[in-house]
Amino acid sequence: MSKHYKHRGYSASFSVSPKEGLTLEILALAEKAGAKAGYAVAKEELYRNISSNQFLTEQETDELLAAAHRAGAAAALLAARKVLEKTLRTSFSHQHRSTAPDLLGSTDLETSAATHEEPLAKYSPPLGLLDTPRATVDQHVLTITRVERLNNQLVRLIAGAPNLDGYRSNSALDEYVKVFVADPSLGLTPPYDVRALRHRLPREQVPRSKSYTVRWVDPLLNELAIDFVVHGEPGTVGYWASLAQPGDPLVISSARSKASLSLTADYYVLAADEAGLPAISKVLEALPSDAEGTALLEVADDHATFDVKHPEGFVIRWLSRDAVPAGKSNVLPLALQSLPLPAGQVGVIAHAERSTIKAINRITEYWHLNKRSSHISSYWTLREGRLRR
Repeated sequence: MSKHYKHRGYSASFSVSPKEGLTLEILALAEKAGAKAGYAVAKEELYRNISSNQFLTEQETDELLAAAHRAGAAAALLAARKVLEKTLRTSFSHQHRSTAPDLLGSTDLETSAATHEEPLAKYSPPLGLLDTPRATVDQHVLTITRVERLNNQLVRLIAGAPNLDGYRSNSALDEYVKVFVADPSLGLTPPYDVRALRHRLPREQVPRSKSYTVRWVDPLLNELAIDFVVHGEPGTVGYWASLAQPGDPLVISSARSKASLSLTADYYVLAADEAGLPAISKVLEALPSDAEGTALLEVADDHATFDVKHPEGFVIRWLSRDAVPAGKSNVLPLALQSLPLPAGQVGVIAHAERSTIKAINRITEYWHLNKRSSHISSYWTLREGRLRR
């Protein structure tokens, strides 16, 4: 499935007539609801890939089709149950209900007075009147066990749970999760049904979420670690991380990934600001021991450095912004531009603020890049007056 996939409409394969009765009508409505839900899931994922200039791999295509299939099946079953329950309640007399077929595992229906309605096959509630199927709350609730301060801007939270509360690592180099944070004064109990909460809470009280790289997973100890930038206003995930303590809950989504990196380039150039440091640190640890390259790591000042494991052939350069606000410094592009162009195929992996990434893209546009070993992406966008990291 390419990013140019276009939905060409959908037509039900069932033709319902009065003689065919209730079963075919239910199947027709369920089929329409399932197609609509499956299409919505596929469309959202495709647009997400297009916006990030990523092509779906074969594995990602299979996962997308499986997700669309699950969404379609859930919507179809819900639509069928709705139609069956409503029709039986309004269209059967009391004596007929006792012998009505038990279709699709329908449950006992409340007895009402005998009524006379139109023939069943003519009952076709508009699809828009059917309840939209609610998404499954797919979250894992862990407990923070340790807090490690890497520097004055980065904090590592280690959390665990029996069997990691069902969390399964996808073992991808760019494995990430969404972290969900709720205002403790609201007394919400995780996992959070964010969709339902949006209907009953003001926007500012709905749990916040943000994507973070999974630094490591230890299946033997049932623990995982996530590094957080602790900037941000009260209510943001970064601010919550700055105050997190052992015993607090860490609520995360299932494992996700975007890039399929193969670390086979002749030379590597890595670049990141604080937000991209966890992902770049993970790449440095995963590179072959004989890998060569340069890592350009932007931090607030000279006191914000910390130990990062790396191959012996790598040069680590810490770049201080010297009190320039995050997102307004050009130290990364300037350092990248000053590098001599290496021979052979180059792998460039860069994660930083959006404007910085644009500059890096312009600089590396004519480099002889190994596409499978390169991934350049923005991790956040500077917005004046507020810092959402």
